[in-house]
Amino acid sequence: MKIQDITKMAHSIIERQKIENSFIEYKKSINFKASILKTACAYANNYMNNEIGLVFIGIEEIDDKKIGEKAIPKRPISGINESKIEGIENELKSLLSHIIPKIHYHLLQDQIDHQFYIIVAVEPNSNGPCKTIEKAEKDKNIKLKSGRYIRIERDTKLPNNFEEFELLKKFTQKPFSSELNETATLDDLNYEYIKEYLIATNAKEDIKNLSKEELAKSLGLAVKTTYGGYRAKNFAVLMFTEKPNNFIPNAHVEIIRERKNTDQMESKKFDGPIWIQAKQVVQYFLDNIQLSYTLRDDKQIEHKIIYNYPLTAFEEIATNAIIHKDYDNHEYVGIYVYKDYISFINHNRPLPPVTIDDLNNQNSFDRRKYLNAELKDMFFALNLIESYGSGIRRAKEALSKNESPNINFYPDNEEDNYTQAVMKICPKFEKTVPQNISETQKKIFEIIMNNPKTTIKKISDQIGLSYSGVRYNLDILKELGLIKFVGSRKSGEWEIHNQ
Repeated sequence: MKIQDITKMAHSIIERQKIENSFIEYKKSINFKASILKTACAYANNYMNNEIGLVFIGIEEIDDKKIGEKAIPKRPISGINESKIEGIENELKSLLSHIIPKIHYHLLQDQIDHQFYIIVAVEPNSNGPCKTIEKAEKDKNIKLKSGRYIRIERDTKLPNNFEEFELLKKFTQKPFSSELNETATLDDLNYEYIKEYLIATNAKEDIKNLSKEELAKSLGLAVKTTYGGYRAKNFAVLMFTEKPNNFIPNAHVEIIRERKNTDQMESKKFDGPIWIQAKQVVQYFLDNIQLSYTLRDDKQIEHKIIYNYPLTAFEEIATNAIIHKDYDNHEYVGIYVYKDYISFINHNRPLPPVTIDDLNNQNSFDRRKYLNAELKDMFFALNLIESYGSGIRRAKEALSKNESPNINFYPDNEEDNYTQAVMKICPKFEKTVPQNISETQKKIFEIIMNNPKTTIKKISDQIGLSYSGVRYNLDILKELGLIKFVGSRKSGEWEIHNQ
């Protein structure tokens, strides 16, 4: 960032009395050396992927009980005597030299409330992770334990095992999806899938007519090696090989369902190119999981369709799991379908700055980082996602519109490395079968509820009752005002009426 932009932003933060967060820290004076040092180290490590980190010296943080906010800048500020600014800046330079490798920062001055303050603006390091040295721990004026500090929200701390691993990976590896696959070559990429992708994304005709090798080069799918031939990148393997599992273990989705009226589970595996996996998973949901009924109230003109689970919510969460999967972690995406809820399991957490808590409490993520940037862009081009960072919002809105419970994300701790989304069945859907009718009529009612386009013959085959017997019970249900057939015999369907 430009110096003038940093100063302008810092001034605005104080003016608006912004609370401390992942990139804002207030200190009344230079005397809080340990805190300043570890915060600067954390900003350089940039675990939360911020553009810059700011430590304000000469500004005290307070809690405002009236508005219920914590760690806001006290106004008017306590400030720094102008004659002491140069000396404090020299102290800060000495203090920050206790971080290795050397961090990139700016010491800036500004005024507010007729008082001076200093801004320590720390840029993210590209050659980290950064660490405070033992000399700082031994210095009686600092006494800060040596380590690689990180900042999460307002908390500056030493990382736990999982966070340490993520921090090291941040600085030592390219994203897995961008790396060359260990074994896959250009020959392993399916030319027809590449052309299908180009057609689906409305590519220009001259690109569609290129050879496989020319397409691979133009799309950045493969790299020519020193010894001849082309090695495919991991994202190309995931998008354009017949079975990505052959090259990247468990690069597939499994839907595991509870068999109706049993305690057994059955599994369906989707293991083609991941963009086709996403489409097939949604189609399987429509064909085998989603149920609906039409609810008509005699007092209202319009009818309402109730779903056990709304399509948009399932589609967004399932697609999110595929895009955000860490494919270097050899665990498949699992979707577990139970009687009254669906659980989506991905064996990695969201990439900072997004946290599990954010997924539960926020709807949009403007600053979301993508582990698989190429996959995100390709899914967007295929219209499998509508806009960046909007999937959770769309899922929550769909659930709300269907009068379903909100989705819940887990785990509720900082150690476990997985993301679980639990979507519960719509409560209204569970309470649709009337209890004041016979058992046979209940079975017929439930079949209609699950398939409004069903026929008398199909009902007869399902429950082992004669055609005339089904018709007799349907007449009773109609007389009771519970069901009504609307439309022609060929294209019509059953409606369920509100009680």
